[in-house]
Amino acid sequence: MHNRFDQFRRSALGQQLEQLIDTPQRYLEYAALSRAGMPAVTAIVHDLQHKFAEVASDQTARQFCGAMVGDVMRHHGHQLLRPRGRVPGGYFSYGAVWSPLPLPHSFAELLASLAAMPQQVLQRLATLPPAHQRTRPPGIGFSALEHLCHLRDLDDDAFRPRVRAILEQPQPLLHGVNGSEWAITRDYQAQDYAQAASGMIRARGELVALLQGCDADAQARIGVWEGRQRLTLAELVTDMVAHDDTHLQEIDELLLALDGHHA
Repeated sequence: MHNRFDQFRRSALGQQLEQLIDTPQRYLEYAALSRAGMPAVTAIVHDLQHKFAEVASDQTARQFCGAMVGDVMRHHGHQLLRPRGRVPGGYFSYGAVWSPLPLPHSFAELLASLAAMPQQVLQRLATLPPAHQRTRPPGIGFSALEHLCHLRDLDDDAFRPRVRAILEQPQPLLHGVNGSEWAITRDYQAQDYAQAASGMIRARGELVALLQGCDADAQARIGVWEGRQRLTLAELVTDMVAHDDTHLQEIDELLLALDGHHA
């Protein structure tokens, strides 16, 4: 999940919603709804209505619910089909519709997805007027400029160092980063938009070039995430693609939020 929710996730409400959303039984409901072509988040509406009345007026909490369900579906290998399906029962006007079944990808397909990300981001943002490049959506979310800076810095200062560590060390410790804190301490909103875009393209190219030389043995090398989870390089790359997908979805949501506010 995008770390813009880190603070909310630690709150009492965030922990209670995570307990509601991320369970094996709940995933079965998400998968069944996906096979019926319905948004997976529909599965939690009944419980929200009866146990979490305050979420109806808390946009950040609703965004967290959608992001958490998305994390569960990506973790199980489902792919986003439509970002905005109608959700019955209130609380959510729209929710993401996921593939009926998990869709595993080869390492080559994962690299192709990583390589395609910069252009996908820039194509989405191409129609955004300069006056709104620093505009944030309601609730918790990045501006377009913050997305570009975050993706650039994550490749430079997190993704690429993690890959090198796995390739060069036996079971290295891998650590997460606080992207929301980076946005503040690195003053993303004050940076140049064009330079951030070119930096994102450059950083992603360097990451993909590093991964392209990884054979099956390299893909099977192991890192230890935060000291508690062992994962292969291939699994780490899968997580990178999922992170990209999260940003693409958030950029779509940003553009929808800004639609009508620029002309």
